[in-house]
Amino acid sequence: MRFRPEPGKPSQAFGILALGAGALSLLPLVAPLAAVFASMVSLVGLFLSARFPEKYAGQRKMMLGLGLCVAGMGLFLAEGGSFWKWKIDQAYEQRLAISRLRMSEIAEALERYRQEKGAYPEVSGAMLTKDLLEPAYITALSPVDGFDGVISVECRPEGFTLRAFPPPPPGANEVQAPPLTVTGRFHPAPAPPPLPLALPPTDASPGAGPDGPVPAPKEGGPPPTAGDGTPQNGTAAPQEAPPPSP
Repeated sequence: MRFRPEPGKPSQAFGILALGAGALSLLPLVAPLAAVFASMVSLVGLFLSARFPEKYAGQRKMMLGLGLCVAGMGLFLAEGGSFWKWKIDQAYEQRLAISRLRMSEIAEALERYRQEKGAYPEVSGAMLTKDLLEPAYITALSPVDGFDGVISVECRPEGFTLRAFPPPPPGANEVQAPPLTVTGRFHPAPAPPPLPLALPPTDASPGAGPDGPVPAPKEGGPPPTAGDGTPQNGTAAPQEAPPPSP
């Protein structure tokens, strides 16, 4: 392939340059520069070949280079649009992640408060919560989410609810995004039942009396008796018969 034409033949230089630059325009990294160069070479070559056909030829190569230039720029714009949309979606997801992170930090600070005080605080609003929890339970509390909206805080001794309201996702302006919600509940354990009162020990053995165990009677002797003469073993003491009257 020679840029210098043979004697008596028109030059193909513009057609070759336009075709090469058009092919380079299909590469994303050099597409804009190659497309601009291919367009200029093609247009100039077509103009010269039309005015001086005996000196310049290669109109087909110029048209093909111009077509490749248009295709390369279209491909470049399509890839750029896809990349730009991906970047927008990525930025939206990053802001959602920041919102979740800040809400979880508030929830953890409220949980530390409950562990120390025994219940959640009675507070509403992000700024009041910030004043209450800083710096004892969190070093720095952010009252806004990743979209610079104020986080809603409703806290009672038995639980809390945090809400953030992100804007609609990109490309869905009429669709409201669902709110981000973090909740916490505290159910104190019921008090244990009272212990039963301790009763004095009792001895239900047959040989036990009110003053302690009764000693065993001696062999052949009368059973031991209480102060009133009643045997302590539960049996009646034998009584002597009265003497006969004269």
